[in-house]
Amino acid sequence: MIFDNLENWNKYFKTPIFEEILSKLNTLTIDTPNGIHHESNGYYFKVMSYETKHAPTIIESHKKEVDVQILLSGSEHIKVYYQNQVESTTEYSEESDCIFYKNIDDPSLTLNLFPGKMAVFFPQDIHGCQYPVSDQTENIKKIVIKIDEKLFTY
Repeated sequence: MIFDNLENWNKYFKTPIFEEILSKLNTLTIDTPNGIHHESNGYYFKVMSYETKHAPTIIESHKKEVDVQILLSGSEHIKVYYQNQVESTTEYSEESDCIFYKNIDDPSLTLNLFPGKMAVFFPQDIHGCQYPVSDQTENIKKIVIKIDEKLFTY
């Protein structure tokens, strides 16, 4: 997992494909409609809006894709778990590249995501999103860059 300022992107992603991804990321704004954008061989951008929740039920991990999560507006609290802190509730879905879980223990790490920050979740990083940072829920707009895990092995 990586959690850092978005401006430090180039410290972690050094191959030319990531320059292309960053260039396309810079074309997305708060006005970009929700949905899939810039689909390419090896990555795509998923723009979404939702309200944070006090008791979200989504805890997930992926086998083939790395999630780079970036907020365009709002703030979000994210919980990260080790395998022994969760129990799977679904089988792995090849189509959605996702396994869902329920927590059986407290998370090993929590972080607060704001615009200008990035959270990068690799296949071993089980993560639960949609939590509010404060007592108040809020609407957020988010970009999740889904990158083929093979682009990280060179």
